[in-house]
Amino acid sequence: MRAKEKKRNAWFKLVLSKLSVIILFAILIVVVQGTWSVYKKARFANENRQQAEAQSQELAERTEALTVELDRLQTDRGREEVLRQQFDVGHEGEHLIVLVDAPHQEVPPAPKQPTLWERFKSFFSL
Repeated sequence: MRAKEKKRNAWFKLVLSKLSVIILFAILIVVVQGTWSVYKKARFANENRQQAEAQSQELAERTEALTVELDRLQTDRGREEVLRQQFDVGHEGEHLIVLVDAPHQEVPPAPKQPTLWERFKSFFSL
């Protein structure tokens, strides 16, 4: 029984010795450092994934818009509309109506109200 107790006490002394505590602390630091490194890499990868998904969504929307525009340009009406916008042309026999704004009429300024001093001078005719 005493041999078991001595073994047990020797084991506790070894575990609780200063050297073993320092070694365990060093192992803990290495493990925490590795975990922190993996965490930073995971966070960086997650941010890049979110940016890539946003770009993918934007490109999908742009592809959709370009497909709609291309389908519109495949029709005669779409081509005619683009030609009219870019080159300012029309069919033979079409007439152009130009609307001109009416000329601006200047409104005469309102008569200036005399100041108190001017009224006082005119009262006494000075």
